[in-house]
Amino acid sequence: MGFSWMSAIKLIPWGDVVQATPGIVKGARDLWSRTRKTKSEVQAQDLAPATGDTAQLAQRIRQLEEEQLEASQLINTLAEQNAQLVAAMDKLRTRVRALTAFGVLLALGLVAAWLR
Repeated sequence: MGFSWMSAIKLIPWGDVVQATPGIVKGARDLWSRTRKTKSEVQAQDLAPATGDTAQLAQRIRQLEEEQLEASQLINTLAEQNAQLVAAMDKLRTRVRALTAFGVLLALGLVAAWLR
């Protein structure tokens, strides 16, 4: 029998995940702001007209900076989505515990009513 999703979810230390989420989101936002700031600083600088290999290198640098900006934006978006997912999972975990407690109490009530 394969490894079920429920057993995988139970193995995750959700308390640690919930505690770490704000730090992850903050780190992603810091990365995003640093990358944006660096990009604007580079754009503000006037690069001297280049020829030959230097022009190709300058073009490649601009391309890599654009890719870095896009990657940091993606990381920021993923971190925010992760925070939302963790909050939703935490809420579901709380609901499952409450439902389990209610089920146990209901079962005990039914047993007590049956024994009378």
